[in-house]
Parts: sequence; C-alpha cells; structure tokens
Amino acid sequence: MEKSNVFSNQSEIKCSVCGKSLMDKPSMSMINIIENINTNKIIAVKPCCKGKCDKIIEKTAKTNEISGWKDLTDFLNPYLYMKHIMAVFNSMYDGEGFENKEAFEDYKDLLLNVYPYIARNISDEEKESAIICNEISF
Repeated sequence: MEKSNVFSNQSEIKCSVCGKSLMDKPSMSMINIIENINTNKIIAVKPCCKGKCDKIIEKTAKTNEISGWKDLTDFLNPYLYMKHIMAVFNSMYDGEGFENKEAFEDYKDLLLNVYPYIARNISDEEKESAIICNEISF
C-alpha cells in the first residue's frame, strides 16, 4: 500500500507482540482495544497480527476488562478512520475515553502512523505553509 508524503518521518505500524510490520499484510492485522468494563475507558491500544499475537494480547485483559478489536483495514478506509476518531471524541466528551496516558499515546501513535496511508501527497506550497505555521507559536 502506498504511503503519502504528508509526514517527513516514516514510522511503521508494528505488532505489539512480535514487532512485525503490519502494513506488509494489513488484512492479517488488527488493533486490539482493551476497555475497563466499569468505566468504559480505554486501557490499552495494541496493534498486532491476527492469530497467535492477538490471542496473547487478549489474555492480558483482567476480569474487569474486555478485549475488543478492529481490523487494521478499517483504519485505512478514510470514512471509517474518521468515524472511529469521532466515536472516541464523543466518548471523551462523555467523560469516558482513556484510562491512562499510555493508552492515549498509543492511540495517537496509531492515528498518526495510519494517516499517511489514507492521505494524499502534500504539495510544496502546503509544505511551506506548514513550516511557517510551525514557526508561529500561539
């Protein structure tokens, strides 16, 4: 799958268990999301290979937690990508969202690393505008 040039760094989406690059076979990859049943807050966001690796992550869920998943390909669909972000924003507004900073950071990393696969290439003019915007602090 082709990646846009929207970011200068070329981070990869890797399996949280075996370290394999998940974009080699996105259809064989998933995002395991563990939530606290009592608070409905996300405890962990773990990209992984389907099968052996996702079973290992699933077993880490405690008795008051539930392990759910989304296919990585759902995050590569621009509509479903945005729909998932809006669902998480709505949860955060409702006082749910994330139970810890690590889960929040892992979710942000996932979104940033998937974005180049759904974004178009950035033009030279847009690059210049981004540079100027980053130099101005508010």
